[in-house]
Amino acid sequence: MKAEIIFIGTELLLGQILNSNAVFLGQELASLGIDCHFQTIVGDNKERVQLAVQTATQRADLIITTGGLGPTSDDLTHESLSELFAEELKLDQKVLEHIKEMFKKRNREMADSNAKQAYRPASADLLFNPIGTAPGIIWDISKKCKTTDTKLILTFPGVPSEMKAMWKEIAKPFLIEKLEPKQVLVYKELKIYGLGESSLAERVQDLLDLQDPTIAPLAGRAECRLRLATKAETKEIGFEKLKTIEDEIFKRVGEFIYGFDDETLESVVANKLKKQNLTLALAESCTGGLLSQRLTELAGSSAYTKTNIITYSNESKTKMLQVEPNILEQFGAVSEEVALQMAEGVQKLAQTDLGLAITGIAGPDGGSIQKPIGLVYIAISYKNLKQAQKFDFGQATRSDIRWLASQSALNWLRKII
Repeated sequence: MKAEIIFIGTELLLGQILNSNAVFLGQELASLGIDCHFQTIVGDNKERVQLAVQTATQRADLIITTGGLGPTSDDLTHESLSELFAEELKLDQKVLEHIKEMFKKRNREMADSNAKQAYRPASADLLFNPIGTAPGIIWDISKKCKTTDTKLILTFPGVPSEMKAMWKEIAKPFLIEKLEPKQVLVYKELKIYGLGESSLAERVQDLLDLQDPTIAPLAGRAECRLRLATKAETKEIGFEKLKTIEDEIFKRVGEFIYGFDDETLESVVANKLKKQNLTLALAESCTGGLLSQRLTELAGSSAYTKTNIITYSNESKTKMLQVEPNILEQFGAVSEEVALQMAEGVQKLAQTDLGLAITGIAGPDGGSIQKPIGLVYIAISYKNLKQAQKFDFGQATRSDIRWLASQSALNWLRKII
């Protein structure tokens, strides 16, 4: 089954609200093994809504709309559909009573315009709204389209909470019964850091042309992902199909793969620290506590985090971390030598297994020819390892430089432990 989603609302076109319904419905359709090849946003205009629906009938078996079911004059979804398919709008008395009852419970007077929401195309079935006044429809339009193929329209209000309730309670079970043969979409994401998108594509180019399983490269913030997907009768069978191709990808880029699906660099590092019963202390300058924040957002972080310090000034580096003044004067705060002393200093201060330090120039000011914006030094002190690495993140934004520094620190930490 192929689906198309049409989001109706001028406010979406103007960027006045975030279209969270797109994320939800995309994920839900994928979980049912229903391919969604197109998503369309159209304003509150009858002719344009009709054109979008008419186009969708030519390339989809299932058409889902959200929005345009309210009581005002610009809510035109059902009116547009009834006119497009030459179907009379019919008042549903039960829906009207439900709407009246909703207003009564809320101690509000119902406006006459709300009665508009109780009308639906005569041959359409009701898609009940358990928490709002705007019901949708489930409409088999195969005869209207003069085809024996499946052709369904499901309409939902644009309010996410109402749409989700209607989907989960009514629409989803309905669609599951319609799916033959019943298949599920199984997917797995490989998380990759330290390898650019183009370099990754070159290494797995031949695999990207596979039809089943499919492999799609996805770009993230300072990382890449490979999404493996297939359809199968059960999740177990599906994951078994993915295993062979996953093993092949590991042979090619395994050193850069740090995790799967919802895992993040901080969650992977946190789990490794806890598993090995290691403790960590951080000294941050240009990142301003970002790395500390990422590692302490996770539940159970007190098991591995003991002392995190933001030493922004030279004075704080000297007083709190025992960085030698002559080292600061000779090499500057953004240097390999200072980064190393920061890492050793915070490790000694906190009495932890590891000490990690970050110092750099995040901009937009403060750079020079010798030390440009984006220059960052990261140092680690762990057992006999006392090492610093130099990174140049170029003319990125201040926010991106800080994020890239924290990503690089986490990835290096992951490799060491």
